[in-house]
Amino acid sequence: MQYLDLSYREDFVAVCGDIHGEFETLAFNVVQKGMENAIVIVAGDCGFGFNKLAYYDDLYKRKLHKKLEKQNVLLLMVRGNHDDPLFFDKELIDYPYMKTLPDYTLVHTKGHNILCVGGAVSIDRQFRLSQMDYNRIFGKKRLPLYWKDEYFRYDEEQLRILEIENIKVDTVITHSAPDFCPPLTKGDVEHFCANDEELASDLDKERKDLTRLYEWLIENGHPLSNWFYGHFHASAESLDEITGTKFRLLDIQELAMLK
Repeated sequence: MQYLDLSYREDFVAVCGDIHGEFETLAFNVVQKGMENAIVIVAGDCGFGFNKLAYYDDLYKRKLHKKLEKQNVLLLMVRGNHDDPLFFDKELIDYPYMKTLPDYTLVHTKGHNILCVGGAVSIDRQFRLSQMDYNRIFGKKRLPLYWKDEYFRYDEEQLRILEIENIKVDTVITHSAPDFCPPLTKGDVEHFCANDEELASDLDKERKDLTRLYEWLIENGHPLSNWFYGHFHASAESLDEITGTKFRLLDIQELAMLK
């Protein structure tokens, strides 16, 4: 488990839904909303991996750094299914105002302990794999459109480190969500399942594993008050009336404050 101590910053924290490579739009929204002295955590599907590292380096230096520096806004990126895990595992994005977080990073701010864990299953993975095969057959040199290790990983060994270090988590940010959170039906996923025999079971496992994460935290006495996620391209709120945990599904580019 990685520990990122930001408690020295006099900041508030905001969470953003998927951005799908629209980094400049996020920076624009930060400026338009007058956000200053803030930590903004993107809940996955940032868009890393569809271009080479040099592209993001150039984008940050030419288009993002000055805006973020002026607002004093730090962007922290959680892994989505539409992200190359290497960018997060190896922390390839590590700039003064934008960083990728490995799974099971604990972000410690002045008022919160925030557990960030990425990953999810792509419902269109068969289409993406087919497109990659097409590119190979016709000699088109393209970067990957899909990563087989995209899924959420439930890792109790990582969680036990919280107990060893006596750290209590009050907020979780993931890309997908526990199985009792919206959306509760597969909806338009059905036609993808028709062409992918294992998709339905993989999606069920993903949501159940995230439920295991939630249950572990509650059973081990973590005062979990907030859980944010993206992935489903919608906006919704729900509440566990027993524990008081608020769950917030964020739409694309939707920003929500962590109080």
